[in-house]
Amino acid sequence: MKALIIGATGATGKDLVTQLLADDTYSEVHCFVRKPLALSHPKLHAHVVNFDTPEAWADLLHGDVAFSCLGTTLAVAGSKEAQWR
Repeated sequence: MKALIIGATGATGKDLVTQLLADDTYSEVHCFVRKPLALSHPKLHAHVVNFDTPEAWADLLHGDVAFSCLGTTLAVAGSKEAQWR
C-alpha cells in the first residue's frame, strides 16, 4: 500500500512516519512537508511543497491511505491568523 502524509515534521507526523516505515503493509510512504525531512529510508519519498498552492502538487496525491498531521501551537505560529493558515 501507498501512504500519504501531509505534515510529517511535527511530533505527531514524525511518529507516524516511523511507524509506517516499520510496517511491511506499506511499500511507499510519501510525505508532503514545508521543509526537508532529516530522515532517509528506501520506502520514504519526501515532497517539499508550498501549502499555499496545493494545485501545484495535487497530481502527487495518489495513494491508498492519507493522513493529515498538520497543526501548530499558537506560541509557535505567533498569531491566531498564522496558526489557522
